[in-house]
Parts: sequence; C-alpha cells; structure tokens
Amino acid sequence: MRVAWIDCSAGASGDMLLGAFISAGADLNAVNAAVAAVDPSLSVTVTQTARHQIAATKATVEVNGEPHPENIPDTGHGHGHGHDDAGHGHGHGHDDAGDRHGPTRAWAEVRRLLEEARLDDAVRARALDTFGRLARAEAAAHGVEPDTVHFHEVGALDAIADIVGVAAASVSLDLDRIVVSTIVLGGGGQVRGQHGGIPIPGPAVLHLVSEAEAPVTGGPAPYEMTTPTGAALLATLADEFGPLPPMRIEQTGVGAGGRDPVEVPNILRVVIGASADELATELVYETNVDDLDPRIWPQVLARLMEAGAADAWLTPILMKKGRPAHTLSVLVGSANAETVRAVILAETSAIGLREFGIRKHAADREFATVDVDGQSVHVKIARYGGQVINVQPEYDDVAAAANVLKKPVKSVLAKAIAAGHDLWS
Repeated sequence: MRVAWIDCSAGASGDMLLGAFISAGADLNAVNAAVAAVDPSLSVTVTQTARHQIAATKATVEVNGEPHPENIPDTGHGHGHGHDDAGHGHGHGHDDAGDRHGPTRAWAEVRRLLEEARLDDAVRARALDTFGRLARAEAAAHGVEPDTVHFHEVGALDAIADIVGVAAASVSLDLDRIVVSTIVLGGGGQVRGQHGGIPIPGPAVLHLVSEAEAPVTGGPAPYEMTTPTGAALLATLADEFGPLPPMRIEQTGVGAGGRDPVEVPNILRVVIGASADELATELVYETNVDDLDPRIWPQVLARLMEAGAADAWLTPILMKKGRPAHTLSVLVGSANAETVRAVILAETSAIGLREFGIRKHAADREFATVDVDGQSVHVKIARYGGQVINVQPEYDDVAAAANVLKKPVKSVLAKAIAAGHDLWS
C-alpha cells in the first residue's frame, strides 16, 4: 500500500500542494493534459526555488503561456479564489476585485466544464468534490445557496488549474491512502476584502475544515496560512488526519508558496512510502476483559487455535475500580484474521478489539519422531542459519510415555530432547 503524508505545518494552498506533488514525482505532463482538457488556455510550469534555504518546487499557473497575474489574493469571500500564493505572507483581501478583474463563473458553469472535459474519472471526481466543497463554504459564508455562488473569472481560472492539477498529480502517484497533518490556518486582525473587513481564518476556510472534521491550529504567523483552495483540496484528499504514519519512505516532495515570510518557511511537504502494514507478517489482536467467567478461558483459547491463530495467551491485569481482569492477546496471519476476530467477539464478553501489525522472524522448523524406551514421541526441530538451535518434544506425547513407562515426566522429557539432538548430530 502506497501511503502519503501531507505536512501542513506552514499552511496549505493550491500551488503549494501542486508543487509538492510534482516534486514528489507526479507526472507534469499528466497535470498539464488535465488542466488543458478543462480550459485550453491553462498550463502549469515549475521552477526550483528555496524558502529559508530549504529547496522547494514552485508551481506556476500560466494563461495562454503567460504567468497568471500575481498578487491576486485567494479570499474565498463570495467570488472564489484568486492566486493562492497571495494569501501567504502579506494579507488577504482585495478591494474592488469585481471592477478590476471582469466577469464571474457560476459554480454550475465550472461543474459543467469539469463534467464535459476529457478527464480520467478519478481526476474528475476529486476536482468536482473539491469545487463542491468550495461552493458550499462560500454559500455558508454568505448565507446563500451553493448553486448561486460565483467564482471570479481570474480566480476561477487559477482554481481550475490548481484543483484539477492537484487531482491529476495525486492520481498519477497511484496513492492508496493519504494522511494529512494538523492544518495550520494562521490568524491576525481583519483585512479588507471585496465585501469589507474579513477576519483570519476566513469564514470559508473555517467551514471547510469543520465540514471535514480536520484538526487545526492557528500557527505562528499573523496572516492567512491556509487558503480556501488549499483547505478544500486537503479535505478532498484526506483519508484521515494525523501525524506521519508508520512507513518505509520512498520519496518526498516540497512545494513552495509565493511568498517568503520571516516567521516560517513557506513550504508544504509530501512524504510518500510503503505502509508499515505491508511490512507486517502477522497481526496481534488485544482486548481487556473483566466480566467473563474464568472457567471459559481455556475453551476460548482452544477455539482461537482451531480458528487459525498462531498463538493465544492471557495476561492478568488490574482494571478500573480495582477489578481483576485479563488481556487476551492473539497472534494471527491475515488469512485467518477475520475468523479469529469473530471467535473473540462470539466467545468472550469483549465488544471491541485493538489491532496492530508486527513483523515475525521465525526459525525454520520441522517435525520428527524419536524413541524413548520403546515409546514414540514427536519432537519439533528448529533451525536458524542451517544449524539446529532447538529440539522441543510434544508434551502430551511425553506425558503419555511417562505414564506407560511409570517414570517421572522430567526423565522422559530429558531423554526425548537428547534423542532429538542425536538425530542431527
């Protein structure tokens, strides 16, 4: 399983995400094919730069081969999204945006463009989801219906390139799971936007992260650190939120924002690798039980072994209110995991389980039969590095032989172990 972790410790924007994915190995040709399929005037170029002396990739949206206009803030306040970079480092709003930048595109029109474009189905789905989240956030911020939301013409072009580009980039990386860190939003006083004063974080951003149930924090810088486009993309991409998951790292990508503020390096990182779950050869299930008749436990353990568990054991514990209890632990391969889970829940009073993967290093093993004073005893032979490292007789055979021979179990056990070693001497 290929898993990606998106580090938003310096916020997020569309261009930062796009630069990070391309830096991590996403196909730039696939990105440009996707954005051009929606609007032929759009393309994306990348350059190498640095933020606080950290190397990063800067993704730039071009319209008809010319760089997208700089310093058009991504306000997310009624008229969609201007240039994502502008929200990072120097303020948030813009006055008279409608007068300066011409007509708007309704959400219905953007949706039609995405639905009719020749896009991969997965790319189209992610782009539609992201724009839909933006439309709902804008609508909630202004108390209107989502279908009545208009994206400003310049902002719509920029958002199309960022959103469709990130969707195409993430799909090209063939990721199975995406984990997003706590999102840093920024803060500070109100700034001027098209409709007046706008607090930071803006209403649209707060709606987006709330709808996604994303963990957030203000962060160290007194300005917008996560733009509405960035928040919407993170909400769409995230399978879950949390810290860097266990993985074997294969590649990393660093995307740069358009400003270089003094407080933090204006970068977003993507870390990609193989999930540690793939490295696990066994699963361990655990559950704490304080209300099961202890006479039942031997049958539970027997049933678990019959169901395919490699091992099962109990650990005495003391739970809340001083209650004596047991932790049931079961080691099982993935092929028998579902059956074992069913046995645990059916045979005990547990109503939930903990699961974690482990790597198991096992010696090679084989079975043989030895003779102890005329009695057959099965023994398990363990080898490591081609050498016999352990000989262990089956206890039931030893006990049965001791009973027949009228000898102490310990004497028969010692003879069986010695006979086992003699087989390989």
